[in-house]
Amino acid sequence: MSDIATTIAVKLIQRASVTPDDNGCQNYIESLLAPLGFVRTCVDTGGITNSIYMRPGELNGTLAFAGHTDVVPTGPEEQWEHAPFSADIVDGILHGRGAQDMKGAVACWIAAVAHLCSEYTPMPTIQLLITSDEEGDSIDGTIRMVEYMQANNSLPDAVIVGEPSCSKNVGDTIRRGRRGVVQVRASFLGKQGHSAYPQDADNAIHRAAPALTRIAAIDWGEAADGFPATSCQITNLNGGTGASNVIPGVCEAFIDIRYNPGNDFDEIKAVIEAACADCETNLAFDHVATAFSTPDGPFLDQVCASIKRVTGIDTLRDTGGGTSDGRFLAAAGVPVAELGTTNSTIHQVGEQVAVRELEILTRIYSDIIENMRFKA
Repeated sequence: MSDIATTIAVKLIQRASVTPDDNGCQNYIESLLAPLGFVRTCVDTGGITNSIYMRPGELNGTLAFAGHTDVVPTGPEEQWEHAPFSADIVDGILHGRGAQDMKGAVACWIAAVAHLCSEYTPMPTIQLLITSDEEGDSIDGTIRMVEYMQANNSLPDAVIVGEPSCSKNVGDTIRRGRRGVVQVRASFLGKQGHSAYPQDADNAIHRAAPALTRIAAIDWGEAADGFPATSCQITNLNGGTGASNVIPGVCEAFIDIRYNPGNDFDEIKAVIEAACADCETNLAFDHVATAFSTPDGPFLDQVCASIKRVTGIDTLRDTGGGTSDGRFLAAAGVPVAELGTTNSTIHQVGEQVAVRELEILTRIYSDIIENMRFKA
């Protein structure tokens, strides 16, 4: 299994699929899955390549794997010891953009399914939900496949998302949920004027400062069980014309809020608006992602049991990190667990993964598929 996973990962990495370009990855995946009985449904939208690959199972229920073929840009290629799309293997390390995030995991799932098919192992119906729009805007990617499946009554009973969830060892962490994201663009309005005549102007920075201080000091309350606390960070602040003697008429701030299920969008919006109530402000809210959490139960228990059988590790059921496409499936009522490789080099110059990790992850995926049971 490990040789198959490594070979597939190499071929995927060698396809330079910088978001939102798939660059033939999903056609290659189809060539691997079609002989195993999978049928591909294309749900391409807005120039994004989306594919649902499905194989009818011998057992009840449907288990899905959600992943992406797009990768982030390489950064300065001259800083890479191994070319980012060479997929060189040196001393047991596979180098290349997407090795951890997340072409390695896609390869492992395909290798696991191929192994089980070769052994004639009974399986539930298997889906692979693959997009080229996870690292970008995520507007026309997984969410479009979820909409298609909702319209066609084909949502899975559970999904493994192949995001690089692990810290030091494969299997040490799964993501059972994620915090939500609210982003705010705030424009504080004043009146531009000469700094020597402040009586004729209204300094927008002076307007913004106390409001932003109140925002930074907001008490968001206790975190929901199992989640980090809600965080609110002012990540950008711009005001002034560049001239030293001009009082600014506008000050703009960008606020990034990562919230746990103890808060919600309406509450967050109201609190931010209240903090800015004493000054003229334009606030634009973007509810980027909704918080979600998969409860304890048979699905998570089986995922953790498979990890334990393969690695001996007692897995941490975590909710940290940023956002993932798991949120779209969770919003449709599908239980989600994120399980992939380690994440020590994701998005970095020199991204890499140990071939040994691919072997272990393939074995875990195989055990999950073989032992997953759904009620009729």
